[in-house]
Amino acid sequence: MFRSLPLVLPLLAVALTAPAASAGSITSSSVWDRDNALQRAREQMPAGATETRHRCEEVEVGMNNVRYRCTVWYDEPAAADDPAP
Repeated sequence: MFRSLPLVLPLLAVALTAPAASAGSITSSSVWDRDNALQRAREQMPAGATETRHRCEEVEVGMNNVRYRCTVWYDEPAAADDPAP
């Protein structure tokens, strides 16, 4: 068990000190159409974020009316240790 300890410690140190990228999601809706709901969600993404996937659905809100709801998932780049001046 202890023979593998010298291999595990450096890997653990790298995992704990590596800058982590954060992820998130934005959901938006529209009464116009699916594309409008998707555009609204994308406009709310943080600057520099990369879209990883999206999902849209039609939601019936009564009396034959439809609302479009889209969720966009994104990854943000890792923060730099020393920001540019």
